[in-house]
Amino acid sequence: MQDHSSATPSPFRRVLLATNFGEGSEEVLHAALQLCQRSDASLRILHVSRPHPQVELQHGQTASLLAPFLRSGQEASELLGKARERALALGLHCIIQQESGVPAERILKALEAEETDLLILGTGEPHGSIRNTFGPTAEKVMLQAPCPIMTVGRVAAETVRTSAPDGPVLFATDFHSCTRRAIHQAIAYSGSIHQQLHCAHVLPRTLQSIHGDNPLAELLTNALKHLVATNSASARDTICKVIYGSEISNAIVDYARQIHASAIFLGVRSNSILFFQDRFPIAFRIIVESPCPVVTIVCDSEAEPENVTHSGACSFEVPPSFLQ
Repeated sequence: MQDHSSATPSPFRRVLLATNFGEGSEEVLHAALQLCQRSDASLRILHVSRPHPQVELQHGQTASLLAPFLRSGQEASELLGKARERALALGLHCIIQQESGVPAERILKALEAEETDLLILGTGEPHGSIRNTFGPTAEKVMLQAPCPIMTVGRVAAETVRTSAPDGPVLFATDFHSCTRRAIHQAIAYSGSIHQQLHCAHVLPRTLQSIHGDNPLAELLTNALKHLVATNSASARDTICKVIYGSEISNAIVDYARQIHASAIFLGVRSNSILFFQDRFPIAFRIIVESPCPVVTIVCDSEAEPENVTHSGACSFEVPPSFLQ
């Protein structure tokens, strides 16, 4: 196992990977192994299969009707074993679990049974609705999980094997108070892997001055610095930046691609998962299109926005949240 000893311990020391061994699962496993190596973390791999249907055999029928289900269970067992072998070969502590039941319920029970710092999930291809993109399992788990969740979207799955695993960490915020937990996790993680942290806030492109002199951007940049300083005394190697874009998720994804980010951290309100007006809420669009894994920390949607103060001279509420 690689030595990543640091004055800043990783916030992710006990990792649970939930996999259905579907399309993209190999890339998700690869990302999970990378993170566990860098964080000196233990890995638990869980596969949940649907229960076998209750088949009442008629005269002349055989148990071969259940053969496909038994075969899929055996295949899953073999894949779990191979995944564990890969983890052990990297020096990781790894255990595997194979269960039957409703996937979301079993995943949440697994999180309750043993303390977990991070849950890792994959996503499917988008097919026109948010529920088809993430499925009811991922949606329910994201809403109820007591820990941060790292998702590997379809673009990240395509690049995870070829992109550098040691890039900087990007934290995007709208200054809502629910993002405080997210920035704390981002600071701790970037410090533990000795990588630079980029803190970004997006403004509409129409506010970008052609002369590069924008008092609002300067105010918000200082607000980002203040947010970092109030959450860590050790996050010195941090870039705070206001970026511009006509569409917020595209701006964040483009910036992540520009800096070759290894992860994006987002604070997400719980009501953005339950009640979304847009077909693809911004946080989910970031997950789908991001070139790297995205860590989401679901926070209390009732929290109020922070007031941003600049040199004690003025304060104002930041424009409406973009992670809704």
